[in-house]
Amino acid sequence: MSLSHGYILVLDPSPGHHCDAHPLEMQLQYPVFVASSPEQAVDRALKTPPSLVILVGDDAQNWSAPLVAQLRQKTGVANLTIVALTNSSSPQWNYLEETPGLDGFLVRPLSSEILNSLVESAFARRSH
Repeated sequence: MSLSHGYILVLDPSPGHHCDAHPLEMQLQYPVFVASSPEQAVDRALKTPPSLVILVGDDAQNWSAPLVAQLRQKTGVANLTIVALTNSSSPQWNYLEETPGLDGFLVRPLSSEILNSLVESAFARRSH
C-alpha cells in the first residue's frame, strides 16, 4: 500500500519503542508514523492527514475528547477513523461516552486479521 492511499498515525507516548520499530509497524504492511506525544501527532496530521489514527495507552489522556476533536478539526478530514487501543484490564476502555469523537476501541491482544480489516475499512472510508 502506498502513501497515496494514506498512512496510519499511531500515538504511543509509552517509552521503549522509540528506537526500535513499534509493534504495530511490525504487524502492518502499510505506512505507519509513530508519534510519541499528542503535539507530535497533531503536527504530523496537519502536514499529511492520515487515513487512520490509533491512540495507544490505558491513560484516557492519550485519547481525550479535546485531542480527538483537534485531530478531526485541524486535519479537515471529515471521515477520519480514530480508535483507541487499550488493554482488556484497563478500566477506561468502556468510557466511550466520555470521548464521543472516537470511532471505537481496540483491546489487546490484537490479531493481525482485525487490525488489517480496520485499516482497509479506514482507507475505504477516507476515499469516499
